[in-house]
Amino acid sequence: MAEKKLKFIDNNSIDLTITSPPYDDLRDYEGYKFDFEAIAKELFRVTKEGGVVVWVVNDQTINGSETGTSFRQALYFMEIGFNLHDTMIYEKTNFSNPSRNRYHQIFEYMFIFSKGKPKTFNPILDRKNKYGICWGKNTNRSKNGEIKEIKKRKPRKYGMKINIWRMNTSGQEKPCQSIEHPATFPEKLAKDHIS
Repeated sequence: MAEKKLKFIDNNSIDLTITSPPYDDLRDYEGYKFDFEAIAKELFRVTKEGGVVVWVVNDQTINGSETGTSFRQALYFMEIGFNLHDTMIYEKTNFSNPSRNRYHQIFEYMFIFSKGKPKTFNPILDRKNKYGICWGKNTNRSKNGEIKEIKKRKPRKYGMKINIWRMNTSGQEKPCQSIEHPATFPEKLAKDHIS
């Protein structure tokens, strides 16, 4: 279905796509089959140079093994021309179906793909800089092993958010809405990617 709708969008016209596609066969969407490769190709076609696709995905566990579908999808995006700009983690503040033979599954991958170099990056500055003023020397080690001191810059009061985002699930954000749709998505997660 999505690949058909994408065909109506002009080439190189979209700056940002944020999506969380179906994970493996976790849900039945009334006979809809998820054609990943067709959707990935269409996303590449419609994304502007410098545009970004945020692909939030996870794997199903079948017969004791994670499927690895998320990684195969990331590699395919790169194969068709996207850059893997960042691999981020959406850490959920709760979980369902606790496992007895593995650690609780509380995260999803957020693969950030770009068509060329991302045109826009507005970092969220929400991490208090505790050590920036008085913590040791700033150094950089070159390829040959030599260590060079880097001139210190005056730090900001708040530093950039890290790439592991801990957030409520959509069920925690809006409990009633999460029942109305089979696969809801936290609005805050989308808003933070847009900002």
